[in-house]
Amino acid sequence: METTTTSKSLLLIKWGIIGGLLSFLVSVVTQYSGLAEDFSETLGWVSFLVTFVINVTVLFLALKEVRGHQGGFLSYGEGLGSSTLLGGLWGIVAGGFNYIYINFIDDAVIQKQLDLARQRLEDQGLSESQIQDAEKITSMMLGPGVQFITIVFFTVFFMFILGLIVSGIMKREKPMFDE
Repeated sequence: METTTTSKSLLLIKWGIIGGLLSFLVSVVTQYSGLAEDFSETLGWVSFLVTFVINVTVLFLALKEVRGHQGGFLSYGEGLGSSTLLGGLWGIVAGGFNYIYINFIDDAVIQKQLDLARQRLEDQGLSESQIQDAEKITSMMLGPGVQFITIVFFTVFFMFILGLIVSGIMKREKPMFDE
């Protein structure tokens, strides 16, 4: 029984790394292509759909591999637990790469985001003091540490929600009278 748990953990680590890398790559492509600055509602939906498809695909493939490694059986609870653990690993990988990227590769990305936010606040007609107050909060929220925690939290939450659905689809209970 111990080898199954270890194998399942290793499988989830593998898929967590894959999902985290894919998420990070999507965010880098969005950043370098200029799509982040030209953000529109349509682009937001396209970005959401791409992310959603990646998440569902990786979760489905991970649970399929876990199920195959357990003799073709996966209970709903195991699927949901695996989905949540996968989300934690995925979030740590994506958040870690984001932290490294912001601190060591492109530290100007935060300033770009602050400048973009300032421009939008000016376009709304806010006073200088209101803009400065908003900038203080925004710069705190855009810090690499806060972003890391936020990425991990929301990835776990999102994967839990997706796990509720995908685990129901992927479940295959072991027959009660089989040994």
